[in-house]
Amino acid sequence: MEKLGFIGVGMMGKPMAKNLLKAGYELTVLDLNSAAVDELVSQGAVRAESAAEVMSRCRTVITMLPGSAEVEHVVGGEGGLLSVINAEHLIVDMSTIDPLVSNRLAREVASGGGQMIDAPVSGGEVGAINGTLTIMIGGPKATLDRCREVLAVMGGNVIHAGDEVGMGGKVKLVNNMITGISMIATSEAFLTGLKAGLSMETMVNVVSVSSGATWPLLKHFPNTVLKNQYEPGFMLDLMYKDLGLALGLANDVGMPVPVSGLVRQVYQSGRAAGLGRKDFSVMWKEMAKA
Repeated sequence: MEKLGFIGVGMMGKPMAKNLLKAGYELTVLDLNSAAVDELVSQGAVRAESAAEVMSRCRTVITMLPGSAEVEHVVGGEGGLLSVINAEHLIVDMSTIDPLVSNRLAREVASGGGQMIDAPVSGGEVGAINGTLTIMIGGPKATLDRCREVLAVMGGNVIHAGDEVGMGGKVKLVNNMITGISMIATSEAFLTGLKAGLSMETMVNVVSVSSGATWPLLKHFPNTVLKNQYEPGFMLDLMYKDLGLALGLANDVGMPVPVSGLVRQVYQSGRAAGLGRKDFSVMWKEMAKA
């Protein structure tokens, strides 16, 4: 089996890496969290001490990092992937970052002889564990075909969003605009219903099979709001970050998005209350205090 590198084995990256190990891939891993690396090493992965070391061991390197700055550092920083890249190498960035940064880094990688695609994901921690993520690809189809089998281990839906690197990130931001807004809209409506005397059971039963049904209600509420359990499947901090990227994208193309701007302010209130590392559905609990 092909030797792969995996940089960033946090809440999402670790289960994704585990699935690659289970599928028989030889994996070299790197993360600042030594405990996460230790766990993967115990399952057969090899530890690396730098991004350059990861790339020197593998032809394909996957990155799954919190944001643009981290990806820029891993790719182009001291001891980064660019320092050892050659024509054999492919970088698959599965982080959700600024699409403009993705595109710029891909051009820098190409100037070094390598290839890069962006491949952000949707599906949360559960999707990462089950290998059922939706993976959105920006980059030439031929480059996608080179790693399609690897991606299929981690995701049930591998979708080519366009030939330009960054297109995967753009469609991911569109998706998260809808998800972020839907969570706040669903919470606001249901809290209104509760104060008006409706039961949660009645609202869930009616809305779930009516025109107001949303992904947060159908897929997220049952495991978070309805169980009063807000350990992260997708952190509030990350939703806030993604909405900020979405606002930047909208600004770049001249599209007014007043609702997204207001919703991001709502998430900021949750961050100010110290809830940033909880699941983004924790805003229900914060909004219920009003």
